Amino acid sequence: MTDKLFNTPFELSLHILLLLDSVDGSFTIERITDYDFIAVYAPDFGFKAESLNGDNGFAFSELTAKRKLMKTAIRDLVLDGLVAASDSTEGIIYTLSSAGHSMSKSFQSDYAAGYRKVIKQVHRRYRNKTEVELSGIINKQSTKELRRR
Repeated sequence: MTDKLFNTPFELSLHILLLLDSVDGSFTIERITDYDFIAVYAPDFGFKAESLNGDNGFAFSELTAKRKLMKTAIRDLVLDGLVAASDSTEGIIYTLSSAGHSMSKSFQSDYAAGYRKVIKQVHRRYRNKTEVELSGIINKQSTKELRRR
């Protein structure tokens, strides 16, 4: 057992529950990961004054690791019955179950409120973008950040 909380499947499970509860719909793991990344590093994408997880000079370098952790987190949520998986033309999509909704509603911290707020803004801005376009936006911002350093 580990005493680490941040950058773990457990932390990302909480993000997934908040995301799916805040933004009504079904999403692929790729969109969930990209939305979460943008929400956590919101200032880099022009959303708000501070990052939910603080300033991190290596934010863009952790995206690959985050994708792997997200897969573990979503698998655990499906196995626990908090998220449902189904096939679609886009691939496997994930939807919050009623148990997942109840759990998400129990999260009442300032962090959860801030995450809910920014994830709704992220979805409003990017809901009409394809996954390829969304990844391109993240890659473009990553390149921009690297040039600043």
